[in-house]
Amino acid sequence: MEEPRFTSLVTHLRPMLIGQAMGLLHNEEEAADAVQDALVALWRMGDRVEEEGDARRLAARIARNICLNKLKHRQRHGCLPLDELPTDTVRSLTARQRDPQATLEQREQERRVQRAMAALPLHYQALLTMRHIDGMSHAQIAAIQGTTEMATRTMASRAKAALIKALKL
Repeated sequence: MEEPRFTSLVTHLRPMLIGQAMGLLHNEEEAADAVQDALVALWRMGDRVEEEGDARRLAARIARNICLNKLKHRQRHGCLPLDELPTDTVRSLTARQRDPQATLEQREQERRVQRAMAALPLHYQALLTMRHIDGMSHAQIAAIQGTTEMATRTMASRAKAALIKALKL
């Protein structure tokens, strides 16, 4: 892909890729790094990517894989610090400080869900996060993952079933 066409493509791709990376990582700095790495990888492919649509799908797939690798790294090295949690989580933690019994029950429930989510394959974790935490539609997730909406719905159903099974154990 020639330089002017690549520059134009990057201008259009960057916001979508940042949104995708933020949905997975919940961290601006890591998301920006992941997008940069994905775009560099796409640029290195050069003329092997002819069609703009192929470049878009490939960039989304590369960025997703980089984000999943970053999530694997996080899992191996522990939890996120409080300042890196999504702001709605921090707000709910602050609000629960009023009722100690409710706080304990809520924390235990969150731990159970976190353990169950951590036991799922990373692609299920990513899909459930995009769908139920970030509120993305099946069509948006399909576009990010480079699959069909039906395949995304099927995988979401399987991911939910796996989460329910993990919660029952």
